[in-house]
Order: sequence, then structure tokens, then C-alpha cells
Amino acid sequence: MFTILKGFLATVIRLLASEAGNVTIEQTWVYRFHDLLHLTYQQQGSLLEGKIDPMMVHRNVGGAIDHHERLGNVIANDTVSPFGQTKILNPEHSRRAATLQSSDAAVLVSDEHTLRSMVEPGDGYTQTIVFALGRRADLHCINAAANPATTATVAEGTGVITYGTVALPASHVINPGTATTAIDNATINKAHGLLSAASVPVGAGERCMLYHPTQEEDIKSITQATSSDFTARMIYDKGTINEVPWNGFTWVNIADVVAPDLSKLQNMLPSAEAGSRALLAIHKSALGLSIGRDITTKINERPDLNNSIQIRSLMMQAAVRVWEGGVVRIDAAGSTT
Repeated sequence: MFTILKGFLATVIRLLASEAGNVTIEQTWVYRFHDLLHLTYQQQGSLLEGKIDPMMVHRNVGGAIDHHERLGNVIANDTVSPFGQTKILNPEHSRRAATLQSSDAAVLVSDEHTLRSMVEPGDGYTQTIVFALGRRADLHCINAAANPATTATVAEGTGVITYGTVALPASHVINPGTATTAIDNATINKAHGLLSAASVPVGAGERCMLYHPTQEEDIKSITQATSSDFTARMIYDKGTINEVPWNGFTWVNIADVVAPDLSKLQNMLPSAEAGSRALLAIHKSALGLSIGRDITTKINERPDLNNSIQIRSLMMQAAVRVWEGGVVRIDAAGSTT
């Protein structure tokens, strides 16, 4: 009896060891892929997260709704009498609200060998997940800049929060609904002036201009863009104005998400009407980004799909326009098809 029990226990121990070994191997690949995905996303993911001032980014947000505080501008008082009454600065205090949104990117692979190959930065599946998450994060920022922002008002005495919306002022929309007018230097200067008139800081890395690829030809046709030897060399050597600083903006090319048959899966920049695309001039502190969960990855088998391996990466974030003065929309000619 003791011999039988001893043999049974030995068998159980071997099985447990085997199972433990399998779990360890699987978890090793999960950790390696998760680390790789994070690194690749930082290098190749969102085009716009890095354009937002780190002070405007809230991480590890615990609630469903995050609030970005706003303090209005004030000016110091001159002291007329050394023993006079102190005048208190009373800046306007308000809030903007961002409702966090979960997003995911999931793919199926047929076997463990494919999963292991994904621990290479150039793997197609890995690039697909990084691209998908990056474009979704960019779309959050673009929608926040162009669409009405959510306001949060706290009732005095009760502390009850009520929510509303505020649109981008009409004065900060240039050529609204225009589909036939190409972007030109005068329009860019006007956007630059509107930002400056709103006391928006200017300097290297302060302002960016988002544009659609079909507008690049019009931008490169602007005489002032190619009249300077330095700027012209940068544009024509690169073949693009993307990430080139010119006329007070760092230019950022925002392409649509396109299927292999060239059909549009997602338009990124808004369009007022067919044949137009909006350019968005944005200061780095104009948007608030709320991140509830950094990218996490779950890998498991799907018994309902012949035990295929599912890789699902998730993130939770939202963006909101905090300062209307820091955003200008320009409607100009640009393809929507």
C-alpha cells in the first residue's frame, strides 16, 4: 500500500513539475513580447503623444472620468501705497473632463512558433498591433482638438458636478467648409497669428501643424517654404515636410488608415465636406491626455478556434481640449477618398 501511494505521489509531482515548466515557458514569452511591444510602441507608436506637454499628461488614472484643471491668466498689481490693502489675484478656475476609453488590438496566430517569432521588432504581427494602437491614440488626440470639449462645473455649496460641452470658437476656424482653396502661406500666417494673439507660447517644439498627405504638394508649392536654402534642402532631401520645422510649426503628416485595396478604414483628420481636409495647428499644452492603463498584453489559447493563440493588447486613455486658444482649424483642399 505504501509503495502504491509512493508511486502515485511521484507521478503527481512529475505532472505538476511538467505543468509548472509549461507555464514558465509560456509566461516567459508573454513577458518578452510585452516588453518588446512597449519598446516598439515608444519608438513607432503614436505620432502625437510625444507632441503633448508631459505636464498635460495624467497617468495611472483610477476613475472613469479624469479632470484637467484650468487657471485663467492674471496680471500682478502695482503697489501704490506700502501700507495699503493687499489686492488678491483671483484667476478663473474651471475644469475639462476626459472620459476614459478602452481600446484593444487582437490577432490570432496558429502555433507557438509564430508567437515566438513575434518577439522580433520587425515581425508583421507585432508591427500590426503597434500601428493599430498608435493610430487609435492619435485619433483620440485629433478628435479632442477638433471636436467639442467636455466641461465640468462644480456647483457651489453642494459640490455636484455637471457636464457640458464647448466648441472650438468660430474665430479659430479658418475657411470653414472650404474644399477648393489650397493651403497657402497667408493662411498659415493667420493661424500663427491667432495662436499668438491668444498668448500661446512660440518657439522650437511649441507648436505643431497636422496635415493630410494629399495637401503636401500644395504646401511644397508655397514659395516661402522652398525659398530658404536650409528649408528647401530639408524638404527636398527628405521628400516631405513631415517633422520639418517651418513658419513656426513642426509639420506632422497624418495619413489615413488604408486597407490593401486602398479603401479607407479610418479617416484621421476631419473633413468639412467632400474634397476638403482640416489642418490642425496645436500648441503642446492645448490638449490634456489621460491614461488609465498603459498597454498590457494577454496571451491565451482559444479552444473555440482550434486552440489558436490569441494575442490581445489593451490600453485605456482619453484626450480633451483644455485651451481653445491653443488650437486653430484650417479647412483646405485635400482628398477624402
